[in-house]
Amino acid sequence: MALPRFFLDLPDDFDGPEAVLPPKTAHHAGRTLRLAAGEPVEVFNGHGGLWRGTIWFEADRAFVALGGKAPSTTESPLAVTLVQSFVSPEKTDWIVEKAVELGVARVILTPAERSVTKLAGDRLEKRLQKLAETAKAACEQCGRNLIPEIKAAPSLKAALEAADADVRLMLAPGAQQPAALLKDARSVAFAVGPEGGFSERELALGDELGWSRALLGPRVLRTETAGLAAAVWAQTIAGDFPGV
Repeated sequence: MALPRFFLDLPDDFDGPEAVLPPKTAHHAGRTLRLAAGEPVEVFNGHGGLWRGTIWFEADRAFVALGGKAPSTTESPLAVTLVQSFVSPEKTDWIVEKAVELGVARVILTPAERSVTKLAGDRLEKRLQKLAETAKAACEQCGRNLIPEIKAAPSLKAALEAADADVRLMLAPGAQQPAALLKDARSVAFAVGPEGGFSERELALGDELGWSRALLGPRVLRTETAGLAAAVWAQTIAGDFPGV
């Protein structure tokens, strides 16, 4: 059974005997999870650091008596970047949460010609802050100790240029070639359009920047499904799902 997990902003070399949980986290541990004093838990710092210990309570405060640093073994051997066009907040939250669970290393949000949702300025910053919290919570749930990077690019061109990878695929229902992954690839990037997909002009931009148009399968997937399906496909080939 998986241990309850909590994010704490600890330095990688932290070796103290205990760590204090923030008030909101302490309330969640005691009132929502109903943990009892002495129960085993894990804390992680989002940079790959993982510690195991036992939780204790003093009035409204909670702390973890640490038993030392533990090995972190949940990251995929394949670094997956998802370039996701702006979609509705509800869909974006879902995409980020599931991408974290599937081992995606980085999500780059980008405007696209057919994006109905428009984000900029303070509104974009608030969305990124919310998505960072979503990613953190997903890591707590799924057992990852490295919080993926969630960022936004000012343009599709900037997003495509920022997504360095051994293989870079723009998912397009009209593509002639099926998606393919190099046998020795250590990284892959997928670009997913909004509802209606990328325009021909955007696909041509990808061509110029060295991206390949790719068809993931025989059916047209929704924007919130395509990138996640691509991640599962790539992770399976890379061996992140050894039972498959």
